[in-house]
Amino acid sequence: MLIDEDEISMISQTYDVVIVGGGAVGSSIAYHLAAEPAFDGTVLVVERDPTYQKCSTALSWAGIRQQFSTPECIAMSGYGFEFYRNAPAWLAVGDDALDLGYVENGYLLLADETKREQAKANYDLQSEYDVAVEWLETDQVADRFSEINVDGISAATFGYRNEGWIAPMSLLNGLKRKARHLGVHYVNDEVVDLLQKDTQVQGVVLKEGAEVRSQWVVNAAGPRASTIGEMAGIELPIRPQRLVTFVFDCQRAVAHYPLTLDVSGVTFRPEGSGYLALLAPGPDENPWSFDFDIDYTVFNRRVWPALAHRIPAFESIKLKSAWAGHLAINYFDHNAFLGAHPTVSGLLFANGFSGHGLQHSPATGRALMELIVFEGYRSLDLSRLGLQRLLDDQPIRENMVFGAL
Repeated sequence: MLIDEDEISMISQTYDVVIVGGGAVGSSIAYHLAAEPAFDGTVLVVERDPTYQKCSTALSWAGIRQQFSTPECIAMSGYGFEFYRNAPAWLAVGDDALDLGYVENGYLLLADETKREQAKANYDLQSEYDVAVEWLETDQVADRFSEINVDGISAATFGYRNEGWIAPMSLLNGLKRKARHLGVHYVNDEVVDLLQKDTQVQGVVLKEGAEVRSQWVVNAAGPRASTIGEMAGIELPIRPQRLVTFVFDCQRAVAHYPLTLDVSGVTFRPEGSGYLALLAPGPDENPWSFDFDIDYTVFNRRVWPALAHRIPAFESIKLKSAWAGHLAINYFDHNAFLGAHPTVSGLLFANGFSGHGLQHSPATGRALMELIVFEGYRSLDLSRLGLQRLLDDQPIRENMVFGAL
């Protein structure tokens, strides 16, 4: 059961693992721990917003893809697809099977002449790892996707299998429900400090006043990750970036179904009978903030013209609504930080996914479970994504991050 903040005294004051953040990443870590036969410990997940109304998971597009520029991201997505395929069985509780609402429409990534070389390098890497992706020249884009105006397009890549999107809250609710069923506790509270002795983290202090001791604390706090890091004296290059999604209808049916990244930076895809679109904020648009403000003029000034140029049918569209959410941007290299910090023990990190946290949450959950239970990676070697690279100033840059500065 979900433990309410007024029932905090009912919580055990000692857990083997305390996870800060109950979104897709934190809940996946909790599930993978609880489901691992070799783990017989206790797990507490601390979530500050149990409604999840302002949670990055709930407000995401929940896209899933393998078109990345680093081998680790490609491999993490690979396990994600395995997890999604098996989720109805793995996350079932009793007779209730899980439906993730998976839509396999693919990802179409357009490149102009200035991005062609990088796009080809990404494609070559993805092909090396057997990603189901095609390289398309301009005329092939026109032949395959007849609704598209190919002006300004030099080439494109199309992920035709294992790419699409899911219902984000279906995944989150499935993870939480199964984790609770396996004995994980969730509490509605906020971590305001860490319990430490010298360089060892030994638990957390909650806003409601309780101290919870643990062998491990896992930072899965999403856009608030740097706040948790600061409590241990660790500066993380992670900031919240506001990203606005616009919802619109088109007056006529459009036979274009993939999620599409345009050369203008506008990303769009179908959603139900309408469409979603977004554009990353510019460097001068104050993206590092937790506010949910929406500038609707951006749609008319920048998003709509790009949409209408790329798909002429989008000349006749109507804006229906919009919402704002936040990415946990790792501005060091746009890749996640996973594992322990070399100077602090008892604290693990799963932060800075820069917009691909939900799709990598299954692999992250398994990876953090392996570090806790087996003291090392067993399935995927993700050691390059450790925090040592930050101390060494050796970024492993992921260049296929949509909506990130």
